Amino acid sequence: MKKSKYLNRIVALLLALVMSLSMAACGNSGSGGPEGNTESLDTERTQLFIHNFNGGYGVEWLKKLKDRYEELHKDDVYEEGKKGIQIIINNEKALATELEDKILHNKEEIYFAEKAYYYSLLSKGVLADITEAVTGDMASYGDPAGTTIEGKMYEEQKEYLGVDDNGQTKYYAIPHYASYTSLMYNVDLFEKEKYYFAKGVTDAQNIEDYFIVRSTDEKSAGPDGQYGTADDGLPATYEEFFILCDYIASNGQTPMNWNGANRDDYIGNLLQALLANVEGREQTMLNFTMNGTAENLGTVTGTGFVKDAQPTTITAANGYEMLRTKGRYYALSFLEQMVSNDAYYNELGFNTAYSHMNAQEDFLYAGHDNGQTAPIAMLVEGTWWENEAQATYKDMVDAMGDSYSQQNRKFAIMPLPKLDANELGVNTLCENSYSLCFMKANIEEWKKPIALDFIRFAYSNQALVEFSQVTNTPKALKYEITDEQMTQMTNFGRSVMELQKNSEIVFPYSAEPIYVNQAGSFTMVDMWESIIGGTHYGSPSVPMRKGEVDLVDYFNGMLAQYKTIWGQMVY
Repeated sequence: MKKSKYLNRIVALLLALVMSLSMAACGNSGSGGPEGNTESLDTERTQLFIHNFNGGYGVEWLKKLKDRYEELHKDDVYEEGKKGIQIIINNEKALATELEDKILHNKEEIYFAEKAYYYSLLSKGVLADITEAVTGDMASYGDPAGTTIEGKMYEEQKEYLGVDDNGQTKYYAIPHYASYTSLMYNVDLFEKEKYYFAKGVTDAQNIEDYFIVRSTDEKSAGPDGQYGTADDGLPATYEEFFILCDYIASNGQTPMNWNGANRDDYIGNLLQALLANVEGREQTMLNFTMNGTAENLGTVTGTGFVKDAQPTTITAANGYEMLRTKGRYYALSFLEQMVSNDAYYNELGFNTAYSHMNAQEDFLYAGHDNGQTAPIAMLVEGTWWENEAQATYKDMVDAMGDSYSQQNRKFAIMPLPKLDANELGVNTLCENSYSLCFMKANIEEWKKPIALDFIRFAYSNQALVEFSQVTNTPKALKYEITDEQMTQMTNFGRSVMELQKNSEIVFPYSAEPIYVNQAGSFTMVDMWESIIGGTHYGSPSVPMRKGEVDLVDYFNGMLAQYKTIWGQMVY
């Protein structure tokens, strides 16, 4: 984007940064604060206290659960002299990593948490055994007889969360929501500008000849290689993706936007998603299990990536070898091309005062603000973004009418392009929130049955579908949601559910000791560090944009970085 269009935004962001620094000492979002509970205790009912990480997924889904559960048990007696139950929600926006030393002292008894490293929480003794809820029959809440929460979990989740106790499997937490980072695209803009590749065009003389002319024109098969599916006309390969970016830019519009304040996190998640989409689920999981055969290791020179002649057996001792996979190299190559052309993105994506909320707002307003800014085609974000942007939607509806509502605007998650035409096929998604539900270990004994019952209730099929309808995102479990039920979701929400259904899913964790003992070292961001000539780089986007490093040096430097620290790991 041109600097003149965003001068006011830059000034405002700088002022906001100064104000936030001056006010930082005043902030306190603990229980009862601005983000905490404001509901008064009803002394005539029994209370169950719940902590909810009030991030992108909000709290409306939990309020609906609360209302239904309270109504269901309004006549039940849990304590003498009281009737019914009151769910008290604390919406403190604190990650599990910030809470783990406080959980046993907090009044909250059930947690819906993010960045919850399971074995770290277990080692601190803060998790209660919830096996009864996980393996208990769900029929009393409308599920088919014999249904269990355990049965809704993926095999990787059961292996990770199931703890062996003298031959019996015990559970101390269960998956919460599923978060996927990708490119979110403006379907309304794509349809208006005909930003869809035409069927059969592979070598056009003019850039516009790659794309459809009329809405009725046949589109290309897209990255899944199949006609008649949701990704028809979308860029199938890296080459097509950047042809699309060139075409959007040639029309005076902005191909991509992302936030600058948390750029390393969001770009790191995108890199991991790109890696997974090249490697596939099985090979990507070797980054976390360190147990199997790596098929895609190679070396890089000035001529590019050269795959090893033979596969390599990966163990905890040589797990650093996973830093030289084909998927990692080509994810970096995608990023290098993405950031090296300033016509491809909004420059504020490299301004540390430009927040994720700013980026979402610009994505929604651009092209609808009386010509002040050109439309933005795509947003690097997580699947929670649309739920998180509800305030912006409301402001737009209030100012410009109902056509700007969530239900009436069309956005979708973009299946990431494949490396080349030889690799079209199944999409792979990488979950990146480390989100869990658990009960604290020192909950009062008489309250355990209530808490366990609420957990079962929250994981019934009705509750899982309701979560998706409210947030337009999936829970991290297997459950059916019908086409009729999805009519209550937005176009974006439906696109996420459909892509998840047709994708392989990577859950980036394992029960292997090397992962368990240092889970924080295997996050999306940490696994993109590099060291070049003695200089450490925590993330590749800035040095690649500035031309400080090239692709080959950065890729080789990642292996050097991890070989250096691998000996310090416990396995």
